[in-house]
Amino acid sequence: MQTAPGLEYEGTSFINFRDFPEEGNPSRQWIDIKRFTITEPPATARELLSALIGNQHFRDDYIGGGVDPAGTRHGPYRIDRITPDSYTPASTDSVIALVTRWVDQCGVVPDALRQVIDREVFGPARTATEIVTLPRLDSSAVNDYGFIHTEFHEIVTVDTTGGTLRLIVAADD
Repeated sequence: MQTAPGLEYEGTSFINFRDFPEEGNPSRQWIDIKRFTITEPPATARELLSALIGNQHFRDDYIGGGVDPAGTRHGPYRIDRITPDSYTPASTDSVIALVTRWVDQCGVVPDALRQVIDREVFGPARTATEIVTLPRLDSSAVNDYGFIHTEFHEIVTVDTTGGTLRLIVAADD
């Protein structure tokens, strides 16, 4: 497992909406959840976000290539343009509303899929001691692949009591 200051990568969960075809939802949406253990509680949330941005598992362009340890992209953005100050504080209710709106826009959502989203996304949001989201950054931060996704939503949940951090990306292709 790759260790960054204060964070240890534990693994990734991937929710592919096409794996829930019970009601014919043709969506190409998915949610990628990277799980980390907080190994050394930082003095500030900013330090924890710095550790996340510096972790090799953050270097994922989310277009199929996976993590590139030497990569320069994170989703649609250049990594060198993302700082802890890029993130915006969020609440559990705002995360649930954002993800629910995004999920519901593409048709029928099977109950089994809603249950997985509730467990893997809303559960960590409910237990988080802090939640931040990455808003759409300005065009100078966009990498050469730009916005290949119609929507790209990034949520970071931190549970200092449980010692966990979740990097949650909800997007489409």
